[in-house]
Amino acid sequence: MISSELEIALLIIALYGSTCVAFVYANEGLLQRVYRGVCLGVADDRVRIAGRSPIWLNPFTPMFPAFRGQWGRVEAIAAAPGLPARVPEVMSASEILTPYVFAVFLYAIVGIPAALLLVGAGKALPIVGLAYLAALVLMVRLWFLRDRFALDGRKFALLAFESVVCLPFAAGLVRRLSLMVPVTEDLASFVVDMPAGPRAQAIEALAARCDEMAGFHAYGSPEAVRLARYQAHLSTLAGIVGDVVATVRGRDGVGKAGVS
Repeated sequence: MISSELEIALLIIALYGSTCVAFVYANEGLLQRVYRGVCLGVADDRVRIAGRSPIWLNPFTPMFPAFRGQWGRVEAIAAAPGLPARVPEVMSASEILTPYVFAVFLYAIVGIPAALLLVGAGKALPIVGLAYLAALVLMVRLWFLRDRFALDGRKFALLAFESVVCLPFAAGLVRRLSLMVPVTEDLASFVVDMPAGPRAQAIEALAARCDEMAGFHAYGSPEAVRLARYQAHLSTLAGIVGDVVATVRGRDGVGKAGVS
């Protein structure tokens, strides 16, 4: 029989795990902040839930934001490609929140389950108190950064309520905030800022997904033509003469690419 302490610990981990996955449609992907820059991830049709595919985020870096965007729209690629306008601003605000988020993560996600399993519920109360205190301090700091995340009073109140009632949601606050930020530009807009090697990998990831989706449409159809235009534009962005899709045709799955 599972003890109540173990049940609570598993529930905490499960709730936190829900903040470490983003579900995207076939034409969507994620820009993820990583230790050495930005990582691009796109949907993978091998796993689909209610029409969307999961992209997993590193559970040990809750302070790094992630942004949901679309690909395949040539007209939405910025005239002066680079990181979409709102992304650097949110990344900067996320860096300010880093110590507060990490404190909540240590107390709520690591400390409480460890204390419950090692010393029991009674002796875990001080850790619980510290976790709530860290969450409250995080909410106070977020209040002064709410404009950077485009939070009005109502949205902030809802996030604060959820974060205090459910501490695992407070630990995943940065990702929840950043995934709410609209990225109107196409995901290909940011790859120009990459060095040649990572840029080629990013283009290859988008091209592989584009080639994969093209197989679902009849030759000459409007969708096939749109994807062909996008593939051609990817080659232009990569600075490569010829079709980059030729290097990825026939591959299964989707890769990720990063920039340092």
